[in-house]
Amino acid sequence: MGGRAVRRTATVYDGLVPTVRRAPDATGGLILTLLLCYLLPTRLIFPPLAAIGRPGVLLALVLFVWWALTRLHPRLATHGRQPMRWALTGYLTTVGASYLAAQSRGMPALESNGADRSILLALAGAGVLLCAADGVLTRAGIDRVLRWLCWGCAFMAVVALGQFVLHRDFTESIRLPPLLVFQRDLVGLVDRGGAGLFRVAGTAGHYIEFSVLMVIGLVISIHLARFAPARRDRQVFTVLALLQAAVIPISLSRTGVLALAAAVLLLGCTWPLRTTANVLAAGVFVAAGVQVARPGLLATLRALLFAGEKDPSIQGRTEDYAYVLPFIRERPWFGRGTGTWLPELYQLLDNQWLQNLVTTGVVGVAGLVLLFGSGVVLAGRVRRFTRSARDRDLAAVLTVVIGVAAASAFTFDAFYYTTYFLTLHLLLGLAGALWRVTRAERMNRAVDG
Repeated sequence: MGGRAVRRTATVYDGLVPTVRRAPDATGGLILTLLLCYLLPTRLIFPPLAAIGRPGVLLALVLFVWWALTRLHPRLATHGRQPMRWALTGYLTTVGASYLAAQSRGMPALESNGADRSILLALAGAGVLLCAADGVLTRAGIDRVLRWLCWGCAFMAVVALGQFVLHRDFTESIRLPPLLVFQRDLVGLVDRGGAGLFRVAGTAGHYIEFSVLMVIGLVISIHLARFAPARRDRQVFTVLALLQAAVIPISLSRTGVLALAAAVLLLGCTWPLRTTANVLAAGVFVAAGVQVARPGLLATLRALLFAGEKDPSIQGRTEDYAYVLPFIRERPWFGRGTGTWLPELYQLLDNQWLQNLVTTGVVGVAGLVLLFGSGVVLAGRVRRFTRSARDRDLAAVLTVVIGVAAASAFTFDAFYYTTYFLTLHLLLGLAGALWRVTRAERMNRAVDG
């Protein structure tokens, strides 16, 4: 380098470079994808494209193509190490192997269409993950995406609250842009527990999906409320956190309550004692407000949580294991083929991990574990090595929400619901982006020191 002072860029590159070259920033595309997923009902699609026709999914596919094109140009591609790329490559390889195995055995037309849709959805998720990991170039960009994620969750929460209070599904009126139509009947309002209680899902496609997304939004809102630089922003995100906490019970979902308890318990081990006390006090306040506003709701939730094996939904899930065992034994390694387990032909499993075992086999499940595990490990490394309290807290938050999302997939067909699916890939990509940014900062300090 001829004695010239050299710095590592704080954004894109890992290698020592004399100047910082700008790379395309994907922040705007990711935010627009989020808004299309959270603001529009899940079943609102472009008719010719069926399940893949959600605007958010289509834009995610565009992001994948955009990312791939940037890799073909040396001045546009981001350089340096990015473990999430390798983890995603491993996962997509297992999905592709399962797809090829299914093609070799021959499939009915419905299964073949399901496999094709599954591949396209996997590429849409890859587009979000890769653009987040390689295209969110700065720490400020990460916060910007997370802020919009919280606002999307808040909008979904407001819709759900309106559904619960007024017993009306407002999502049937959301039809913008006009080219979109509803693929099927909306998820609607479902009576559960008697006493006039209704399950609601906002703009999500399922009540469990809604509850898990609210837990994710709540935890991220708490992080932003603690570390936003402006007092007004801290107050705003505190309000958003309270709103999201208040709507988790109205989904009447055991998964949401357990996910919330697990997230608070795990993060409580990392938060300062004062923060933990404040969060618990706010939780008591929200629970008291819910009890006053809708007596019987918390009692119904408690009954659902302690129903045990007597609950029909739990009985159905346990009976699924005996039903799918012959299918697993028939094709244990690569499964029957990704996307081929259709409720129209087989049985609804309500367990994404079990469904993956049937459709992608042991190899596919290992690829999925690799994908989830890589995000958790990267966030954990950031927490271990960074000096910033803000970055340490965000690393802990990403670790927890990825883990909670992975565990929640045991209770419903998670990958069928695209808002959950794309949000999960976004979180994995942001774990990679945070690792890259903080690693570059550490290397800059080493060069300067």
